[in-house]
This record gives sequence, structure tokens and C-alpha cells, in this order.
Amino acid sequence: MNLKQYFTIMLLGTIFCWVAWLFVVFNIDPFQDQGIGFSFFYVSLGLALLGTISIISFLIRRFLGKNSLPMFRYVKQSFKDALFVAIVLVFMLFLQGKEYLNWWNTIIFIIAVILGSIFILFSKNNKEHINFK
Repeated sequence: MNLKQYFTIMLLGTIFCWVAWLFVVFNIDPFQDQGIGFSFFYVSLGLALLGTISIISFLIRRFLGKNSLPMFRYVKQSFKDALFVAIVLVFMLFLQGKEYLNWWNTIIFIIAVILGSIFILFSKNNKEHINFK
């Protein structure tokens, strides 16, 4: 798959997910729903955010990046970043919907996300720099 095909599929999928999310927002009554509507809401929003953030992140990395890496590296990194951000945003929205999110556990959640990101970053760098002889 080349870059043009990737962008076409990602853009069409993202547009489809935003349309699906808008359909859920305007057509499902949250007061009469038993749970499946909320599932559609969070899944369609998560996928729409994933596609949108992935495309924007790729464009920023590609055109504002200083080093010229192969395109698949930009796509891979932007997709991983977008997946992480989309999961965090949807999870925080879910917690807010359940009325579990207040100022003190928001701070705890942000600290946990930052510490998890630092752990992943350092464990990834350590694995890449180990010399096997």
C-alpha cells in the first residue's frame, strides 16, 4: 500500500466515523438507551479521533520534521501517538459521563499517563541500545 492509498483509506474511514458519531449523537436518546448506544458513541468517537489525530500528526511530522525518515516510520509513529491520545481522551470522557472525574483524580490520571509514557519511552530506548554479542 502506498502513501496515497493509505491517506485515501484513512481519510474516508475518518469521515465515515465522524458521520457515524454524528448519527449517534442526533438519533439516540441517552435517557432511554440500555448501553448499546453509549458503546456506539464511544467507539465511533474513538475511531474518528484516531483517524483525525493520526492524519494531523503525520502531516506535522512530515512537513515540520527535521530528519527525513521513510514514510512508513512517520505513519507508524503518528498512528501510535493517535491511538494513545484517542484512548486517553475517550477514557476521560467516559469517566466524566459516569461522574467519576473530578479535579483530584484527573490530576492522578494525568500523572499516571505521563509516568506510563516515560516508562514506555525509556524501556523502548533501552531495548534498542542493548548489544547482543
